[in-house]
Parts: sequence; structure tokens; C-alpha cells
Amino acid sequence: MTKKLNLIKRLTIFFVGMSIIQIGVALFLKTNIGSDPFTLFTQGIASLLNKTPGNANMVILFVLFCIILAVERRRIKIGTLICVVGVGPIIDLGVKAVSFFPITSLNIGAKILLVVIGCVLIAIGFSMLKASNLGVAPNDIVPFIVKDKINLEYRWIRMVLDISFVIIGFALGGVFGIGTIISALLTGPCIQFCLPYGEKFVNIIVKDEDEDASVSESEENISLRA
Repeated sequence: MTKKLNLIKRLTIFFVGMSIIQIGVALFLKTNIGSDPFTLFTQGIASLLNKTPGNANMVILFVLFCIILAVERRRIKIGTLICVVGVGPIIDLGVKAVSFFPITSLNIGAKILLVVIGCVLIAIGFSMLKASNLGVAPNDIVPFIVKDKINLEYRWIRMVLDISFVIIGFALGGVFGIGTIISALLTGPCIQFCLPYGEKFVNIIVKDEDEDASVSESEENISLRA
């Protein structure tokens, strides 16, 4: 019973974290002063395929999922699958929700502040999502694979990948601006700062109902290998 309750808690935290991330992404899209690197890349693919950013995101995540499945399958968990099919619709829903606020009419200073808030939201949401231990989106798995391969700090790997997304996305027609630069420099360090706090937050919520301290991490994780 405890395992089931903990799984429900982890799933709840996972979905809350994923939703917070997409609200941050929606802020980037609506300020229109430059998207975060991966969203810029998504915009470029959306323009290329003539699809919404949400649908383009699903295409990208599916391709990355297939690559990771072939290269390092152990990284894929149930949360990774949820992200592949769920992130796109949540992005489109988040954009609609944010559209109720007059963001486009704000001055540049207010928009820059919203972009910074978006970076913080993405970092908070990602730290919760990762700490839920159910897996992360394929694009978020990539820097961790690289980190383990070359033993470099996460923030530097994330910044290099973000810059790569910016170059490719801009070449395909994504919206580049001051917001993109802020995101490329701020998101990685913010995530690295928030990760341990996300872990503590999840441990507090899940540990309260944990009656069996000897349960191994591999038994609590939901993996495709199960």
C-alpha cells in the first residue's frame, strides 16, 4: 500500500513539475523577445514542418526518445514516455492560458523580467520532475548522458547544448532575441542550484509514508526494463 501511495505522490509531483516548466516556456513564447534555446529549436522545426510548437515538440521528443532507446535504454522511464506524448499539448495549453494576460503590450523591461521568471520556473519545475525519480524528457536526458561520459559540470554541458539549439533553431526560423541570451546563460545554473532542493522537497513528501526503508531505488523507479 505504501509503495502505491508513494508512486501516486511521485506521479503528482512529476505532473506538477512538468506543468510548471511549460508555464515558463509559455512565458518565453508570449513575450516574443526570444524563446529559450530548446523552444527556439522547437519553433524552427514547427516552421519547417508547418505545425504548432506543441506538435513540433512531440516530433522532436519522439526522435530523441528513439535515439536514447538505442544508445542508453536504462535512462528511459515511465516519465520519459509521459513527456513524449504530454509535453506538447501542455505547451499549447500553457500558451492559451498565458494569452489571457496582456504580455505582448508590456514594455521591454517587464518582458525581460518575465523571461527571468520563466527561467526560474523552468528550473523549479525541472528539479521537481527529476526528483520524482520517474524519468525526464528525452531532451533533458541528453546532458546527463554527456555529463557521465565526460565528467563535466551539468551547467557547462547545458549551456553548450543550449547554444547549439539556438544556432539550429534560428537558422530554421525560430525567434531569437534578448530572451534567448538570458535563457542560455541563466537556465543551466538555475537548474543546478534548484536540483538539490527539489530532491529534498520530494524526499519530505514521499518519506512520510515510507514504511520500508530497505526498498531499493530500482524497485521504486518505473523503468521500461521492468
